[in-house]
Amino acid sequence: MTTEFQTLSALALVALAATWLVRRAFAKKQNPDCGSDCGCAPKKVSSAPRRP
Repeated sequence: MTTEFQTLSALALVALAATWLVRRAFAKKQNPDCGSDCGCAPKKVSSAPRRP
């Protein structure tokens, strides 16, 4: 392999890794009980008293 090819492939690999890390950092976290506007349904809380 030539040094030019190695340099270009290394730069391409670094660019792909940097893009993946940036997208992962800015992606919204999807937690089922997050409580924010993540698109998940809130838990239903019953106000009825418990029976012993």
